[in-house]
Amino acid sequence: MSGKGGEKRGDTEGEDTAATRPFSFSPEPTLEDIRRLHAEFAAERDWDQFHQPRNLLLALVGEVGELAELFQWKPDAELGPQAWPPKERAALQEELSDVLIYLVALAARCHVDLPQAVLSKMDTNRRRYPAHLSRGSARKYTDLPQGATSKDQAVGTADLACESTGKAST
Repeated sequence: MSGKGGEKRGDTEGEDTAATRPFSFSPEPTLEDIRRLHAEFAAERDWDQFHQPRNLLLALVGEVGELAELFQWKPDAELGPQAWPPKERAALQEELSDVLIYLVALAARCHVDLPQAVLSKMDTNRRRYPAHLSRGSARKYTDLPQGATSKDQAVGTADLACESTGKAST
């Protein structure tokens, strides 16, 4: 996939420069485009009947397992997946795509607007992990020094319900 000015995204060409410059996603397709493409794909095959939240979640977990398998037993090399051979990079791309497709489908079935949920979650994370208290630390927000935020200050959308389950998300 090409970016602005014909530069390649996610490619291993020119590894030295690709590893040092910041990565950015292409602007298309959007999450809504991905949702629509998957919905059309499933509808054409009459697969909606198999796409209840539980089914989509289990498929997502399976795909995450396949993604994890690609990393299993690999050394923690400085370049990591950027230095993998083309066949392994292609498998990585496919598994990441599968994870995203199922995540978007699950969010759609549960009526969760992912871009808005991400904005809300990032706001919550900023409150939980103030930069001056958490910089360079892997500690959970509950283990940060006093003066950080507490759980009850984090306001989320816990009352969102998945379609056809009637259960609130947590």
